Amino acid sequence: VGINMPPQSEIQGANIQPVDIQQLKAGGAITVAVTVHATEARCEAMQPVVSQWQPLSTPHFAAYDATTTDGLICAGYYGAVFDGRHVYGCPIRSHRERDSVHGHVLRCDTHGDFHDPSTWEAFDAGGTDGLNTVCYYGAVFDGRHVIFAPRDDGHGYHSRVLRYDTQGPFKDEDAWSAFDADLPHSAQGAAYDGRHVYFCPGYESVPGEPMTEGLLSGKVMRMDTSADFKDATSYRVFDTTVLGPEAACFDGGAFDGRFVYFVPLLHGVVVRFDTQGPFDDPTSWEAFDARAVGLGMNVGAVFDGHWLYFCAYGHSSMVRYDTRKPFTDPSSWEQYDAAHTDGVDTGGFDGGFFDGRYVTFCPWTRTPSPGEAGYHCNYLRYDTTRSFDDSAAWSGYDASATDGLESLGYNAGAFDGGSFYAAPLYAADGENFHGRMMRVDTLGGDGAFSLRFCDYGHNGGLCAAVPGPGFLVNT
Repeated sequence: VGINMPPQSEIQGANIQPVDIQQLKAGGAITVAVTVHATEARCEAMQPVVSQWQPLSTPHFAAYDATTTDGLICAGYYGAVFDGRHVYGCPIRSHRERDSVHGHVLRCDTHGDFHDPSTWEAFDAGGTDGLNTVCYYGAVFDGRHVIFAPRDDGHGYHSRVLRYDTQGPFKDEDAWSAFDADLPHSAQGAAYDGRHVYFCPGYESVPGEPMTEGLLSGKVMRMDTSADFKDATSYRVFDTTVLGPEAACFDGGAFDGRFVYFVPLLHGVVVRFDTQGPFDDPTSWEAFDARAVGLGMNVGAVFDGHWLYFCAYGHSSMVRYDTRKPFTDPSSWEQYDAAHTDGVDTGGFDGGFFDGRYVTFCPWTRTPSPGEAGYHCNYLRYDTTRSFDDSAAWSGYDASATDGLESLGYNAGAFDGGSFYAAPLYAADGENFHGRMMRVDTLGGDGAFSLRFCDYGHNGGLCAAVPGPGFLVNT
């Protein structure tokens, strides 16, 4: 259970009353009241105040086939996001064909039994506000709304931003809205600084011409969540290619409390924006070519409050950046080759998450041996209490046959404070994408509660939020 309080960062005092555990009954409610007063900004991190919360030495895996939820084809998702109770899958397409795009948003109630069909529901958000609202790549939760990052419609890249108001019923059309920002570029993940959403640019379309991945985009679109959602002036654009021609094509973003980082998919050039500077001022932006420190292709990043970890795509060169040191200094970066950790082919990830101690990378596709499929379910985990280059700090887990299902090929996900929900995509099943959601339980029964005065909202790889103080109860 996650109970989110206002996004403030300093606990000033609390009236704590003792509770007789013997009098508590299953199904009863627990009320937690805390007075919070913010006097300073701090880095975005998981910062517990008091907890009885111990991550498992070995994670527990579960899988559920949600493909036919509510009579819709719920297959093919690029990332997920958590709103404090529900996890939302970001719909892409149901098959490998480009024109199989859909808007079937899948939702899981984290309070329910993961394997119970009643825990799951789906809504077809395609056609919201008369727009072709299909195919989304990651999402943001701003404290009230879930905002989906637009990708393509099967014929061209689009900027039809989709938004769900969590104060309304999930299947009520009135709770959904959309706006076309008129930028034919793909968004690939997003970052959020507490006010602005930053859509990470990937590719560009030429109207009237076939959609390809030949034109790379550096046009970061920023949305002001405090302004009118459907007002064009709420959206601004900055082109990162002014920093260099290879400062383009990103896949995922992160926020550390001051800087927004854009994760490079192709070229290894990491870009960051200083949120204390003007958005349209090039001096607020800087780039670093991290190929010299071993950075390859990436999808998503994970932040632990100190280090920013890049999720290696299709390979095993794991790289992290010390956010307390100069961005463009190579000595601020570290690299480790995690290939074949624990005898498992641990190379090729898409997103990941931090549970307070471990950073875990979500399996997607690897570089296979001849004749083998590249899609896998080999999770890679790093213990942040140990040195990055210590092989004993790394573990590998093959979860490819969880709960008797073929659980392969996941594309980032969302973390609810105790479990990670991996978004299902493709398992090399011919032309069909799949909807077999996976849950990675990091806690089990080894925790009761955790009172945190802030938490890390960019936890999954392609999703974003800036949650304030919260009280988590392990159920």
